[in-house]
Amino acid sequence: MPLELRTARVGDVARISQLHADLWRVSHAGIFDADFIEDPLEAALILHWQEQLRGRKRPGQVVVAVTGHQLEGFAHAALVSGIAQIDHLEVREKMRGRGIGRSLLGLLAQRMRQDGARAATLAVPAGREGLPRFAKRFGGILGPVVQRERLGHAMPERSIAWADITRLIAACAN
Repeated sequence: MPLELRTARVGDVARISQLHADLWRVSHAGIFDADFIEDPLEAALILHWQEQLRGRKRPGQVVVAVTGHQLEGFAHAALVSGIAQIDHLEVREKMRGRGIGRSLLGLLAQRMRQDGARAATLAVPAGREGLPRFAKRFGGILGPVVQRERLGHAMPERSIAWADITRLIAACAN
């Protein structure tokens, strides 16, 4: 089935929340406590994504990648002072390495530029081994480790920054 990239809809909340919870249960197991990572995580993500897709408090975009009825990935950014702050770029594990993340990131950056973003940042969990290579490949600058609150829990993250969002868009097109 062909991959479809599109704007997320309210009807996507359950699928986005489920995929998000499934991925974070693996990648964030050492960050969130064991009691939270089970049922409360999914409930918290449902509330988070309902807020993002129903009554956005700040300008932003959520885009999804779908094959048939299967959600393969999603990305989210908020527009803050001319900067596209990308805080979610998630792809189903078995679909990684197929360019879905790059496609989602490129579409999201294009949409955010249309909304007025001049620059972009991408927040990523700090422990990912490939961060320096990813930042270099996409022309971004890797920042230091910072603690950020996610769903009421402190998480170590690093940001990749692009002073010009058009550089990110061009890197995603290659």
